[in-house]
Amino acid sequence: MVREDVLESIAEKIKKEDPKLFLDAFTDEIAREALALSIYEDEINDWMNKEQLNYVMQELVGIGVIEEIIKDPDVTDISYNGTDLIVNTNNSGKYVYEKNFSEDKIIKVIQKIANVVDKEFTQKNPILDAQLKSLRLNAVHKLSSPYGTTMALRVARPRLALTKNNFENFAPLYMYDFFESAIKARANILIAGEVGTGKTEFQKLLMSFVPFDQKIVWIEDVREGHIKELFPEKDVHSWLTNEITSILDLTKAGLRNNSAWISVAEIRGLEAFELLNAVLSGHNIVTTLHSVNARAIPKRFSHMVKMGYDSVDEKDLINDIKTYIQFGVHIKKTTINGKVKRYLSEVVEYRPDGDITIFKQKYTKKGFEIICNPYSDDYQDQLIEQHSDYELDYFKEWEHEKEKVYS
Repeated sequence: MVREDVLESIAEKIKKEDPKLFLDAFTDEIAREALALSIYEDEINDWMNKEQLNYVMQELVGIGVIEEIIKDPDVTDISYNGTDLIVNTNNSGKYVYEKNFSEDKIIKVIQKIANVVDKEFTQKNPILDAQLKSLRLNAVHKLSSPYGTTMALRVARPRLALTKNNFENFAPLYMYDFFESAIKARANILIAGEVGTGKTEFQKLLMSFVPFDQKIVWIEDVREGHIKELFPEKDVHSWLTNEITSILDLTKAGLRNNSAWISVAEIRGLEAFELLNAVLSGHNIVTTLHSVNARAIPKRFSHMVKMGYDSVDEKDLINDIKTYIQFGVHIKKTTINGKVKRYLSEVVEYRPDGDITIFKQKYTKKGFEIICNPYSDDYQDQLIEQHSDYELDYFKEWEHEKEKVYS
Protein backbone atom coordinates (compact mmCIF):
# COMPACT_ATOMS: atom_id res chain seq x y z
CA MET A 1 0.00 0.00 0.00
CA VAL A 2 2.97 2.31 0.79
CA ARG A 3 6.51 1.51 -0.33
CA GLU A 4 9.06 0.58 2.35
CA ASP A 5 11.42 3.40 1.37
CA VAL A 6 8.58 5.93 1.74
CA LEU A 7 7.76 4.57 5.21
CA GLU A 8 11.41 4.86 6.22
CA SER A 9 11.54 8.43 4.93
CA ILE A 10 8.42 9.42 6.91
CA ALA A 11 9.77 7.76 10.06
CA GLU A 12 13.17 9.47 9.82
CA LYS A 13 11.55 12.86 9.28
CA ILE A 14 9.28 12.47 12.32
CA LYS A 15 12.15 11.25 14.51
CA LYS A 16 14.15 14.31 13.53
CA GLU A 17 11.39 16.92 13.80
CA ASP A 18 9.40 15.67 16.79
CA PRO A 19 10.95 12.61 18.47
CA LYS A 20 8.80 12.98 21.60
CA LEU A 21 5.56 12.87 19.62
CA PHE A 22 6.83 9.78 17.79
CA LEU A 23 7.56 7.98 21.08
CA ASP A 24 4.32 9.08 22.73
CA ALA A 25 2.26 7.83 19.79
CA PHE A 26 3.09 4.20 20.64
CA THR A 27 1.09 4.33 23.87
CA ASP A 28 -0.98 7.53 23.82
CA GLU A 29 -4.09 7.87 21.67
CA ILE A 30 -4.04 11.70 21.68
CA ALA A 31 -0.40 11.73 20.56
CA ARG A 32 -1.22 9.22 17.83
CA GLU A 33 -4.02 11.43 16.49
CA ALA A 34 -1.67 14.43 16.51
CA LEU A 35 0.98 12.41 14.66
CA ALA A 36 -1.52 11.20 12.06
CA LEU A 37 -2.70 14.77 11.46
CA SER A 38 0.90 15.96 11.13
CA ILE A 39 1.67 13.30 8.52
CA TYR A 40 -1.53 13.90 6.60
CA GLU A 41 -1.04 17.68 6.48
CA ASP A 42 2.58 17.38 5.34
CA GLU A 43 3.71 17.83 1.74
CA ILE A 44 2.91 14.19 1.02
CA ASN A 45 -0.86 14.62 1.45
CA ASP A 46 -1.33 15.10 -2.28
CA TRP A 47 -1.11 11.33 -2.76
CA MET A 48 -2.11 9.90 0.64
CA ASN A 49 -5.68 8.83 1.31
CA LYS A 50 -7.12 7.79 4.68
CA GLU A 51 -6.60 4.10 4.01
CA GLN A 52 -2.93 4.70 3.25
CA LEU A 53 -2.63 6.93 6.33
CA ASN A 54 -4.01 4.16 8.54
CA TYR A 55 -1.48 1.77 7.02
CA VAL A 56 1.39 4.21 7.64
CA MET A 57 0.31 4.69 11.27
CA GLN A 58 0.04 0.95 11.85
CA GLU A 59 3.47 0.35 10.39
CA LEU A 60 5.14 3.23 12.23
CA VAL A 61 3.63 3.12 15.71
CA GLY A 62 1.22 0.19 15.73
CA ILE A 63 2.06 -2.86 17.85
CA GLY A 64 -0.71 -5.18 16.77
CA VAL A 65 -2.62 -7.18 19.34
CA ILE A 66 -0.49 -5.66 22.12
CA GLU A 67 -2.32 -2.36 21.54
CA GLU A 68 -5.68 -3.96 22.20
CA ILE A 69 -4.46 -5.73 25.33
CA ILE A 70 -2.94 -2.66 27.00
CA LYS A 71 -6.15 -0.67 26.49
CA ASP A 72 -7.38 -2.57 29.54
CA PRO A 73 -6.12 -0.46 32.49
CA ASP A 74 -6.02 -3.58 34.65
CA VAL A 75 -3.24 -5.16 32.55
CA THR A 76 0.27 -5.00 34.07
CA ASP A 77 2.30 -7.56 32.07
CA ILE A 78 2.20 -9.30 28.69
CA SER A 79 4.52 -12.20 28.00
CA TYR A 80 5.25 -14.63 25.19
CA ASN A 81 6.93 -17.92 26.10
CA GLY A 82 7.74 -19.05 22.57
CA THR A 83 4.27 -20.49 21.96
CA ASP A 84 1.60 -18.77 24.08
CA LEU A 85 0.65 -15.14 24.70
CA ILE A 86 -0.02 -14.64 28.41
CA VAL A 87 -1.49 -11.64 30.23
CA ASN A 88 -1.15 -10.59 33.88
CA THR A 89 -3.63 -8.20 35.50
CA ASN A 90 -3.96 -6.38 38.80
CA ASN A 91 -7.31 -7.84 39.80
CA SER A 92 -8.11 -10.86 37.65
CA GLY A 93 -4.75 -12.59 37.89
CA LYS A 94 -2.97 -14.37 35.05
CA TYR A 95 -4.52 -15.94 31.97
CA VAL A 96 -3.60 -17.28 28.52
CA TYR A 97 -4.67 -14.74 25.91
CA GLU A 98 -4.00 -17.10 22.98
CA LYS A 99 -2.25 -20.44 22.69
CA ASN A 100 0.12 -21.11 19.77
CA PHE A 101 0.33 -17.39 19.04
CA SER A 102 2.33 -16.40 15.94
CA GLU A 103 6.02 -15.94 16.75
CA ASP A 104 6.40 -13.77 13.65
CA LYS A 105 3.91 -11.24 15.09
CA ILE A 106 5.86 -11.09 18.34
CA ILE A 107 9.16 -10.62 16.52
CA LYS A 108 7.61 -7.77 14.55
CA VAL A 109 6.58 -6.03 17.79
CA ILE A 110 10.04 -6.52 19.29
CA GLN A 111 11.81 -5.24 16.18
CA LYS A 112 9.57 -2.19 15.98
CA ILE A 113 10.34 -1.19 19.57
CA ALA A 114 14.04 -1.95 19.04
CA ASN A 115 14.14 0.31 15.99
CA VAL A 116 12.47 3.19 17.82
CA VAL A 117 15.00 3.11 20.68
CA ASP A 118 17.92 2.54 18.27
CA LYS A 119 18.86 -0.92 19.55
CA GLU A 120 19.48 -4.20 17.76
CA PHE A 121 17.70 -7.49 18.27
CA THR A 122 19.70 -9.99 16.20
CA GLN A 123 21.78 -13.13 16.58
CA LYS A 124 24.72 -10.87 17.45
CA ASN A 125 22.60 -9.04 20.05
CA PRO A 126 20.20 -11.76 21.26
CA ILE A 127 18.96 -10.02 24.45
CA LEU A 128 17.04 -6.77 24.27
CA ASP A 129 16.17 -4.47 27.16
CA ALA A 130 14.21 -1.43 26.07
CA GLN A 131 12.01 1.25 27.60
CA LEU A 132 9.37 2.94 25.46
CA LYS A 133 7.29 5.42 27.45
CA SER A 134 5.11 3.26 29.72
CA LEU A 135 6.33 -0.01 28.19
CA ARG A 136 9.37 -1.94 29.43
CA LEU A 137 10.50 -4.77 27.18
CA ASN A 138 12.83 -7.71 27.65
CA ALA A 139 13.22 -10.11 24.72
CA VAL A 140 15.45 -13.14 24.15
CA HIS A 141 16.26 -14.24 20.59
CA LYS A 142 15.45 -17.77 19.45
CA LEU A 143 19.20 -18.32 19.11
CA SER A 144 19.24 -18.55 22.92
CA SER A 145 15.66 -19.78 23.34
CA PRO A 146 15.18 -23.25 21.76
CA TYR A 147 11.36 -23.16 21.95
CA GLY A 148 11.13 -19.81 20.20
CA THR A 149 11.60 -16.10 20.84
CA THR A 150 10.43 -14.97 24.28
CA MET A 151 9.16 -11.58 25.37
CA ALA A 152 8.23 -9.93 28.67
CA LEU A 153 6.45 -6.60 28.42
CA ARG A 154 5.69 -4.57 31.56
CA VAL A 155 3.06 -1.81 31.38
CA ALA A 156 3.86 0.97 33.87
CA ARG A 157 1.08 3.55 33.96
CA PRO A 158 1.38 7.00 35.59
CA ARG A 159 -1.32 6.42 38.19
CA LEU A 160 -1.81 5.70 41.85
CA ALA A 161 -3.18 2.19 42.20
CA LEU A 162 -3.43 2.57 45.99
CA THR A 163 -5.30 5.59 47.35
CA LYS A 164 -7.38 6.54 50.36
CA ASN A 165 -10.50 5.63 48.39
CA ASN A 166 -9.50 1.97 48.00
CA PHE A 167 -7.12 1.56 50.96
CA GLU A 168 -9.62 -0.58 52.89
CA ASN A 169 -9.11 -3.31 50.27
CA PHE A 170 -5.46 -3.34 51.41
CA ALA A 171 -5.71 -2.71 55.16
CA PRO A 172 -8.04 -1.02 57.68
CA LEU A 173 -8.35 2.73 57.14
CA TYR A 174 -6.74 3.55 60.48
CA MET A 175 -3.47 2.22 59.02
CA TYR A 176 -3.73 4.82 56.24
CA ASP A 177 -3.77 7.48 58.97
CA PHE A 178 -0.89 5.72 60.70
CA PHE A 179 1.34 5.84 57.60
CA GLU A 180 0.42 9.43 56.81
CA SER A 181 1.49 10.41 60.31
CA ALA A 182 4.68 8.31 60.00
CA ILE A 183 5.80 10.29 56.95
CA LYS A 184 4.93 13.57 58.65
CA ALA A 185 7.01 12.40 61.62
CA ARG A 186 9.94 11.75 59.25
CA ALA A 187 10.01 7.99 59.95
CA ASN A 188 12.34 5.82 57.84
CA ILE A 189 10.53 2.88 56.28
CA LEU A 190 11.70 -0.30 54.51
CA ILE A 191 9.12 -2.19 52.43
CA ALA A 192 9.38 -5.89 51.54
CA GLY A 193 7.30 -8.43 49.66
CA GLU A 194 7.37 -10.82 46.73
CA VAL A 195 7.30 -9.69 43.10
CA GLY A 196 3.88 -8.32 42.16
CA THR A 197 2.66 -7.61 45.69
CA GLY A 198 2.49 -3.85 45.11
CA LYS A 199 5.60 -2.62 46.95
CA THR A 200 6.19 0.26 44.53
CA GLU A 201 2.53 1.28 44.63
CA PHE A 202 2.67 1.42 48.42
CA GLN A 203 5.95 3.37 48.22
CA LYS A 204 4.26 5.90 45.91
CA LEU A 205 1.39 6.28 48.38
CA LEU A 206 3.90 7.11 51.13
CA MET A 207 5.55 9.71 48.88
CA SER A 208 2.13 11.32 48.38
CA PHE A 209 2.25 12.37 52.06
CA VAL A 210 5.53 14.31 51.73
CA PRO A 211 4.97 18.12 51.74
CA PHE A 212 6.43 20.50 49.15
CA ASP A 213 9.08 21.91 51.49
CA GLN A 214 10.76 18.49 51.75
CA LYS A 215 12.63 17.61 48.55
CA ILE A 216 12.23 14.04 47.25
CA VAL A 217 14.95 12.24 45.28
CA TRP A 218 13.31 9.30 43.50
CA ILE A 219 15.69 6.68 42.02
CA GLU A 220 14.72 3.73 39.82
CA ASP A 221 16.13 1.36 37.22
CA VAL A 222 13.18 1.70 34.87
CA ARG A 223 10.60 4.44 34.55
CA GLU A 224 7.72 2.95 36.50
CA GLY A 225 6.99 5.28 39.41
CA HIS A 226 6.05 8.43 37.45
CA ILE A 227 5.88 10.33 40.74
CA LYS A 228 6.89 13.64 39.16
CA GLU A 229 3.82 13.36 36.92
CA LEU A 230 1.62 12.10 39.74
CA PHE A 231 2.65 14.82 42.19
CA PRO A 232 3.42 17.98 40.18
CA GLU A 233 2.89 20.08 43.32
CA LYS A 234 5.88 18.44 45.07
CA ASP A 235 9.62 19.09 44.75
CA VAL A 236 10.68 15.84 43.06
CA HIS A 237 14.03 15.01 41.46
CA SER A 238 13.29 11.85 39.46
CA TRP A 239 16.42 9.94 38.40
CA LEU A 240 16.92 6.87 36.22
CA THR A 241 19.90 4.54 36.05
CA ASN A 242 21.62 3.73 32.76
CA GLU A 243 24.70 1.93 31.45
CA ILE A 244 26.94 4.62 32.99
CA THR A 245 25.11 5.60 36.19
CA SER A 246 24.12 3.04 38.84
CA ILE A 247 21.71 3.18 41.79
CA LEU A 248 24.79 3.52 43.99
CA ASP A 249 25.97 6.58 42.00
CA LEU A 250 22.56 8.23 42.18
CA THR A 251 22.16 7.47 45.88
CA LYS A 252 25.47 9.23 46.54
CA ALA A 253 24.28 12.15 44.41
CA GLY A 254 21.09 12.30 46.47
CA LEU A 255 23.17 12.98 49.57
CA ARG A 256 24.63 16.07 47.87
CA ASN A 257 21.32 17.49 46.64
CA ASN A 258 19.93 18.91 49.86
CA SER A 259 17.19 16.29 49.77
CA ALA A 260 14.90 15.46 52.67
CA TRP A 261 13.85 12.08 51.27
CA ILE A 262 15.80 9.55 49.22
CA SER A 263 13.44 6.93 47.84
CA VAL A 264 14.95 4.06 45.86
CA ALA A 265 12.47 1.90 43.96
CA GLU A 266 14.39 -1.25 44.92
CA ILE A 267 17.73 -1.87 46.60
CA ARG A 268 19.81 -4.96 45.86
CA GLY A 269 23.36 -4.30 46.99
CA LEU A 270 25.97 -1.70 47.91
CA GLU A 271 23.52 1.21 47.67
CA ALA A 272 22.16 0.02 51.05
CA PHE A 273 25.40 1.29 52.63
CA GLU A 274 24.84 4.77 51.18
CA LEU A 275 21.20 4.74 52.28
CA LEU A 276 22.26 3.93 55.84
CA ASN A 277 24.77 6.80 55.62
CA ALA A 278 21.89 9.00 54.44
CA VAL A 279 19.86 8.09 57.52
CA LEU A 280 22.81 8.66 59.84
CA SER A 281 23.41 12.09 58.28
CA GLY A 282 19.82 13.25 58.77
CA HIS A 283 18.11 12.29 55.50
CA ASN A 284 14.99 10.15 55.39
CA ILE A 285 14.50 7.02 53.30
CA VAL A 286 11.66 4.92 51.95
CA THR A 287 12.77 2.00 49.84
CA THR A 288 11.82 -1.54 48.88
CA LEU A 289 13.72 -4.80 49.02
CA HIS A 290 13.07 -8.53 49.11
CA SER A 291 12.65 -10.22 52.49
CA VAL A 292 10.59 -13.14 53.80
CA ASN A 293 8.85 -10.96 56.40
CA ALA A 294 9.14 -7.63 58.19
CA ARG A 295 11.22 -8.95 61.09
CA ALA A 296 13.84 -10.32 58.69
CA ILE A 297 14.33 -6.95 56.94
CA PRO A 298 17.15 -5.63 59.20
CA LYS A 299 19.19 -8.81 58.65
CA ARG A 300 18.60 -8.65 54.89
CA PHE A 301 19.44 -4.93 54.83
CA SER A 302 22.64 -5.53 56.82
CA HIS A 303 23.80 -8.20 54.36
CA MET A 304 23.48 -5.69 51.53
CA VAL A 305 25.29 -3.00 53.53
CA LYS A 306 28.18 -5.42 54.11
CA MET A 307 28.71 -6.14 50.41
CA GLY A 308 32.22 -4.87 49.88
CA TYR A 309 32.54 -3.79 53.52
CA ASP A 310 33.53 -6.98 55.34
CA SER A 311 35.11 -5.04 58.19
CA VAL A 312 31.70 -3.79 59.38
CA ASP A 313 30.65 -5.45 62.64
CA GLU A 314 27.25 -7.06 62.01
CA LYS A 315 26.02 -6.65 65.57
CA ASP A 316 26.77 -2.91 65.58
CA LEU A 317 25.31 -2.61 62.09
CA ILE A 318 21.98 -4.19 63.01
CA ASN A 319 21.88 -2.05 66.15
CA ASP A 320 22.26 1.09 63.98
CA ILE A 321 19.57 -0.13 61.59
CA LYS A 322 17.12 -0.78 64.43
CA THR A 323 17.95 2.55 66.07
CA TYR A 324 17.58 4.83 63.04
CA ILE A 325 15.11 2.99 60.78
CA GLN A 326 11.73 3.03 62.45
CA PHE A 327 9.52 0.63 60.51
CA GLY A 328 9.57 -2.45 58.33
CA VAL A 329 6.51 -3.22 56.20
CA HIS A 330 5.69 -6.55 54.57
CA ILE A 331 3.08 -6.91 51.80
CA LYS A 332 1.54 -10.13 50.48
CA LYS A 333 -0.90 -11.20 47.80
CA THR A 334 -3.31 -14.09 47.43
CA THR A 335 -6.14 -15.11 45.10
CA ILE A 336 -9.68 -15.16 46.49
CA ASN A 337 -12.58 -16.25 44.27
CA GLY A 338 -10.43 -15.72 41.17
CA LYS A 339 -9.44 -12.18 42.16
CA VAL A 340 -5.94 -11.09 43.17
CA LYS A 341 -5.88 -9.60 46.66
CA ARG A 342 -2.88 -7.53 47.80
CA TYR A 343 -2.78 -6.78 51.49
CA LEU A 344 -0.67 -5.32 54.27
CA SER A 345 0.75 -8.37 56.04
CA GLU A 346 2.66 -6.78 58.91
CA VAL A 347 4.26 -3.62 60.25
CA VAL A 348 7.14 -3.90 62.69
CA GLU A 349 8.68 -1.11 64.72
CA TYR A 350 12.41 -1.75 65.01
CA ARG A 351 14.09 -1.28 68.38
CA PRO A 352 17.53 -2.35 69.64
CA ASP A 353 15.88 -3.69 72.81
CA GLY A 354 13.30 -5.75 70.92
CA ASP A 355 11.07 -5.25 67.89
CA ILE A 356 7.34 -4.57 68.21
CA THR A 357 4.84 -6.04 65.76
CA ILE A 358 2.37 -3.18 65.76
CA PHE A 359 0.15 -4.62 63.01
CA LYS A 360 -0.32 -8.11 61.62
CA GLN A 361 -2.97 -9.24 59.16
CA LYS A 362 -3.40 -12.93 58.38
CA TYR A 363 -5.76 -14.64 55.94
CA THR A 364 -7.66 -17.53 57.53
CA LYS A 365 -10.74 -19.61 56.72
CA LYS A 366 -12.82 -16.92 58.40
CA GLY A 367 -11.24 -14.06 56.44
CA PHE A 368 -8.56 -11.52 57.38
CA GLU A 369 -7.84 -11.54 61.09
CA ILE A 370 -5.86 -8.65 62.57
CA ILE A 371 -3.69 -8.20 65.64
CA CYS A 372 -2.31 -4.81 66.76
CA ASN A 373 0.08 -3.68 69.49
CA PRO A 374 0.85 -0.11 70.60
CA TYR A 375 4.02 1.51 69.31
CA SER A 376 6.81 2.59 71.66
CA ASP A 377 6.99 5.71 73.82
CA ASP A 378 10.09 6.73 71.82
CA TYR A 379 8.08 6.82 68.61
CA GLN A 380 5.30 8.71 70.38
CA ASP A 381 7.91 11.32 71.32
CA GLN A 382 9.01 11.47 67.65
CA LEU A 383 5.42 12.14 66.58
CA ILE A 384 5.19 15.01 69.06
CA GLU A 385 8.61 16.42 68.14
CA GLN A 386 7.79 16.52 64.43
CA HIS A 387 4.33 18.04 65.07
CA SER A 388 2.60 15.18 63.29
CA ASP A 389 -1.15 15.78 63.40
CA TYR A 390 -1.87 12.08 63.86
CA GLU A 391 -4.79 12.14 66.28
CA LEU A 392 -6.32 8.71 65.72
CA ASP A 393 -4.88 6.11 68.08
CA TYR A 394 -4.78 3.17 65.69
CA PHE A 395 -4.41 0.73 68.58
CA LYS A 396 -7.59 2.00 70.25
CA GLU A 397 -9.32 1.92 66.88
CA TRP A 398 -8.33 -1.72 66.50
CA GLU A 399 -9.48 -2.45 70.06
CA HIS A 400 -12.83 -0.95 69.11
CA GLU A 401 -13.31 -3.30 66.15
CA LYS A 402 -10.98 -6.23 66.93
CA GLU A 403 -13.82 -8.76 66.67
CA LYS A 404 -14.36 -7.71 63.07
CA VAL A 405 -13.17 -10.17 60.41
CA TYR A 406 -12.49 -8.57 57.01
CA SER A 407 -13.76 -10.38 53.91
